[in-house]
Amino acid sequence: MLISAFKTVAQIPQLYDADYLPQSLMLNPGNEVDFDKHLGIPLLSGIGVGVGLRNVSVYDIFQVNENTEINARIRAKADQLTNKDYGVLHQNLEILSAGFRNKKGNYISFGWYEALDAVAYFPKDIATLAYEGNQQNLGYSFKASDIKARAEMVSVFHIGMNKKINERLTLGGRFKIYSGMFSAESTTNTGTFTTYLTPDGNNFYEHRLANIDGGLKIAGTGSFEEFSQSQILQNSVFSGNYGAGIDLGFSYKLNERWVVSGSLLDLGFIHYSSNTYEYYGEGDFTFDGIEFIFPSVVDNNMAIRPYWTDLEDEFRENMTFDEREDIQYTVLRPVTLLGGLSYAFGERLDCNCLDPEEDRFRFKTGLQAMAIKRPRGVQAGLTAFLDAPLTSFLNTKLTYGIDAFTYTNVGFLISAKIRSFNVYLAADNLLSYSNIADSNTASFQIGFQLISNKN
Repeated sequence: MLISAFKTVAQIPQLYDADYLPQSLMLNPGNEVDFDKHLGIPLLSGIGVGVGLRNVSVYDIFQVNENTEINARIRAKADQLTNKDYGVLHQNLEILSAGFRNKKGNYISFGWYEALDAVAYFPKDIATLAYEGNQQNLGYSFKASDIKARAEMVSVFHIGMNKKINERLTLGGRFKIYSGMFSAESTTNTGTFTTYLTPDGNNFYEHRLANIDGGLKIAGTGSFEEFSQSQILQNSVFSGNYGAGIDLGFSYKLNERWVVSGSLLDLGFIHYSSNTYEYYGEGDFTFDGIEFIFPSVVDNNMAIRPYWTDLEDEFRENMTFDEREDIQYTVLRPVTLLGGLSYAFGERLDCNCLDPEEDRFRFKTGLQAMAIKRPRGVQAGLTAFLDAPLTSFLNTKLTYGIDAFTYTNVGFLISAKIRSFNVYLAADNLLSYSNIADSNTASFQIGFQLISNKN
């Protein structure tokens, strides 16, 4: 019952601080830049996708096992999971990407990309109610707040500037305009459902819906019945749902070998007001059975008493389940915080960069940290890395990370540059490739572009 999803912020460990790739500026606009201009191959300069599930895998449910049935495996896994377990999804596609160094020496980068980001938490109470029913849980209040899910597809136009303040400090910023292509979220649900034992009442059980307030908001296509892929594509430019945000970043050389860096991404919002729809429910209701009137179930006019109709009318008087359109709401972007500490070592290299006298070493190692704001808390990860060129045109980066999905995430990045043409490939969780179905996370990213340096 846990919604399968993709890993958030595809390939941060591999692309972060990879100063030979323009994509590193998207993760830290204050990263050092050693090239003078770049031009991404349209629709091919950055393609990323990944998958991550916390404490459950596809293999857990669909494994071939003669000793257990699939329903038993689902039930066993549902018992193990909590409302803090979740799946996340991220997919990104660079449509346009370019950059150049101006006369003042600052690097200006700009472009247009599409990104899909989603998160769904396991609805523990709802799953328990579905599998066990309420008779085994008398007095327990099943919480509607366990339902938390969000999916958002955005089109982003951006421009950024990277400025070297002095020999030690580099700062950068990026301004973004968001066009909301599609949004669906159900994150503010409240209320409970409780069953009590009442042997002295009209029935042995009393069922209470208390303080119910929540629902599902949709933007970009109207209701689900009106869902249209062509409308979503049109929303990439003319959605009517717009927002703005910024990225900030820096890198600072403590000395010739040690560098500390950090960035804050997607500090912004999107206001939804076009093609919006909401399914909602609210109210309070207590049901303790139907009190049948005997000996006759007819009234004075010889009409059958409308017991069920009366119950339905009473329910509608106290509870509202309805739909409405043309609503307005604002969604904050999932803010991401990144940081890194690196140490350079090994033989000194001839630097084919902006400052030929700059100290460069063959190897670079260190730690990188990531944290992203989610509806039920912060998702975080820590990665150790080793970055080293194999040849004059081939760079590699090996990573080992721990995060919410796994403690043994081995990944790599390989980047080849032949004259001005560059291609890179990154992937993670390599140890799981022998059995992808049994993996909690997997992702990759690939890109093609032109990168040049005047020196």
